[in-house]
Amino acid sequence: MQGSDLALEKLRRAVHELDTSGRIQERLAKAATYLMQVRPEDLSNNEMRRMLVGIKDDLTFNEPAGNEDRIACTLRMTDDADADAIASRIVNLFRALG
Repeated sequence: MQGSDLALEKLRRAVHELDTSGRIQERLAKAATYLMQVRPEDLSNNEMRRMLVGIKDDLTFNEPAGNEDRIACTLRMTDDADADAIASRIVNLFRALG
């Protein structure tokens, strides 16, 4: 399935960004640039689709202020523990797909 191949590549890049140095919120923002390109229909089963939608929701739930986008606004308000949990879910989704 071509969508799955694209999703796997985007998730691989997201996980790579999570594995770099810097604050977890900064790494998540970089990972989100790849993750947001994955569509639920690119994933092969409903559980993975729900995981993706939940992760995206967790990265975009705050309303932006000024020129800030939803992801930046959300991650600015996200503490390290919650950011780590989101990152772990991205890694788990990548493993499930791979």
